Amino acid sequence: MSSPPTIQNDRASDFELPVPRNAVESTARKLFTPVQFLSFWTAVALPFAYPPLLYHGYVSATTVTFALLLALNMVAIVVGHGYNLD
Repeated sequence: MSSPPTIQNDRASDFELPVPRNAVESTARKLFTPVQFLSFWTAVALPFAYPPLLYHGYVSATTVTFALLLALNMVAIVVGHGYNLD
């Protein structure tokens, strides 16, 4: 014979959300798509800013600025790499 459910099991089921998993995934995908879009196009467009910065000497004066631009470009590449693969 099976034993009756414990009180702990009954309490745990009270905290479950009735939202289907597909709805949560769909909402997350809808929120992430604009971020991925922006990251993709930032990764594409940001390298065009490097030559003017190098030419005018802004980068040689502050190496930190150039390092931050490279880091931003790397983050944009990683976040936006899967954009529009469907």
